[in-house]
Amino acid sequence: MTLVQDERPPYVQVADTLRAEIASGEHQPGAKLPSVKKLAERFGIADMTVQSGLRVLREEGLIVSSAGRGTFVRSDVDLSAIGAGAAPAEDDVRVQLAHLTSQVGQLAARIEELERRVIAPSVPD
Repeated sequence: MTLVQDERPPYVQVADTLRAEIASGEHQPGAKLPSVKKLAERFGIADMTVQSGLRVLREEGLIVSSAGRGTFVRSDVDLSAIGAGAAPAEDDVRVQLAHLTSQVGQLAARIEELERRVIAPSVPD
């Protein structure tokens, strides 16, 4: 299954698809989700895009990740509450804002590293 071409960013489509699968019971509370690599293959996108989608679900409190073990649906997730709350348009804005905030942080770190390399005094030969 590859993602359809729509106006939403691919990572939002991944988050929406997995959220719907969790809500429908396809992924039960406590269940392990497929690996990032398998999800990337399934959706036909890059691993980093899948990771961005998973980050959205982590921020929503639907999933947890454990280094070396994988990503799991929270065992205490309330399936009836998924999709409740803010209107979809507001949810999309929040997701996009979280993504942009992450990207700005990554860019700031890259700029800081570049400045450190350029501005740092050169070592004489």
